[in-house]
Amino acid sequence: MKIIFTRAQQSHTLDAARGTNGVEIQIDDAHLPAHIVAVELPRISFLLDGKMQTARVVSDGKKIWVHYAGTVFVLERGEATTTRAVRQEREGIGSGIVTAPMPGQVRAVLTQLGEWVEQGQPLLLLEAMKMEIRVAAACAGKIVEMDVRVGQTVEREQILARIQPEAE
Repeated sequence: MKIIFTRAQQSHTLDAARGTNGVEIQIDDAHLPAHIVAVELPRISFLLDGKMQTARVVSDGKKIWVHYAGTVFVLERGEATTTRAVRQEREGIGSGIVTAPMPGQVRAVLTQLGEWVEQGQPLLLLEAMKMEIRVAAACAGKIVEMDVRVGQTVEREQILARIQPEAE
């Protein structure tokens, strides 16, 4: 299974295949032998370098969210040739439209209507499957629409806010 994921604005390729002693995971050029101990979705327990590890995994069929070691990774099934520019265009990054990356419940709204925000600034916190997901501004600008409140349940790709981008 080959998956593309982005971390710190860099794309990486994750390739996982069943081996004789467990699962062989390759991230870019690094090989990581892992032995899966238990799968009780959303929790997966595995041995990595002889240490027991746990990850929570949620999928909607198109994307996979993995919460591991305090970080949420968003994985996309795709070809290794997918470029960041193509992915950004498809996801509307920089458009000013902020959508929910997955279904969840709004835990905190960190900005308000009319506020100026910077690209990457956290706008709100979602909780899904006991994971906290920070939803950030895709571009710098003024919040012209904020249609969520604390406690509200949102669906995947639901529009949460709109930002009027700064004039360049």
